Parts: sequence; structure tokens; C-alpha cells
Amino acid sequence: MKTRLGKRLTALFNVIADDYDSVWDLCCDHGRLGMALLETERTPQVHFVDCIDSIMTDLAARLEHYGARNYQLHCCPAEHVALPASGKHLLVLAGVGDEVTVRIVQQLHAQTTDAHIDWLISPANNLFQVRQFLQPILGVLDEGVIAENGRLYEWLWVRSGAPKTIANPALFWNPDDAEHRRHLGKLLKHARQQQRQAHNPQADAAALAYAQLLESR
Repeated sequence: MKTRLGKRLTALFNVIADDYDSVWDLCCDHGRLGMALLETERTPQVHFVDCIDSIMTDLAARLEHYGARNYQLHCCPAEHVALPASGKHLLVLAGVGDEVTVRIVQQLHAQTTDAHIDWLISPANNLFQVRQFLQPILGVLDEGVIAENGRLYEWLWVRSGAPKTIANPALFWNPDDAEHRRHLGKLLKHARQQQRQAHNPQADAAALAYAQLLESR
């Protein structure tokens, strides 16, 4: 594979099954994940979506230079794309904040379509809030955590109607693991900072959940 992926994108790449009719690389961060999918022919079609014109112009030039085929470029906010009417498709959303993640999932999930839509989500921050939003509308197929550049990143592979409920916090956290414990401590500290800034029921719930998890050691 010519395209180099960091640990986080490699973990997401390895989750993606080969039975999707297309994969949508939303907010595509220069398109590295989508390009890797094209190179390995993991999916018949890749859609690159980003609202920044310079990113899409550069990506278009690179795809043309490498003679890539079977892709489409969409220069628009991710929540504005029209989902396919049929088939099985995966939407990948990684590296953006919790509020952007929620907005995109909320608006695309509301679209009426007969297509089978899965999501692979790895937000940059505030996973408690993202999980809280996802719980009523999607179920989890798989999830995990990956370390990159001294940080831990959660990812969730989710689907409407999947029988397994999204846990919050995730069930994979192990307070006996030193790396996990440090990360959970940071999450608890952040939640408590949010509590002090203003009345915030989500921060209250997050602080309580992370404190209980750390005390369960």
C-alpha cells in the first residue's frame, strides 16, 4: 500500500469489511484513508467529502496523478451529502470534535433511504457526549481504543438496529491498566472542569461515570 497511515487510521482501515458497495470518507483529512481503500480495492467505490476547497483540489490532483479510479469527490459539508438510495454503505467519520460529529450523524441519520448504512466513528474528544447521543439511535457492532502520539482514541462501528447497546463509558476500559487509568483520569479532570464553568448535566453525568469506573479498580 503506497499511502502511509498512522496507527489510528490503520486501526480504522482494518475494521472496514470488504462487503460494502461504497465507503464514504467524511471530513476526509486529505483523503489518506480513502486512498488506502482505493489502492487495496477494499470497496468498489470511495466517496471523499470535505468542505475545504483547497483540500479537495489537492486530493483531486493526487488521485489523478496516481491514476485512481472508482471514486467521487464532494466539496461540501458532510451533513449535506445525499445518501445512496439502496445498497450497503459505510460512512467513516474520524478526527473531528464531538459537536461536529453529533451534527453530521444527526442530519444524515434523519435522511430517508432504503440503503443499509453503517458508521465507523472516531471523534477527537468528548466521547461520553457522543456515545450519549448515539445510544438511542444506533447499536454497536464493534469498538476499541488505539494509542497514537501519546493519546488514546476510541472508535465505534455502529448500525441502526444492531442488537448490542452502546455502553457509556465503553466496556473495554480497564482501570487496572496504567495507560487506561491515566486516560480516564484526564477525562474525569476535563469533565470536572466543564462542571465548574457552567451548569452542564452532560458533564455531571460524565464526571460521575468516570469517577465510578476509576473507583472500581
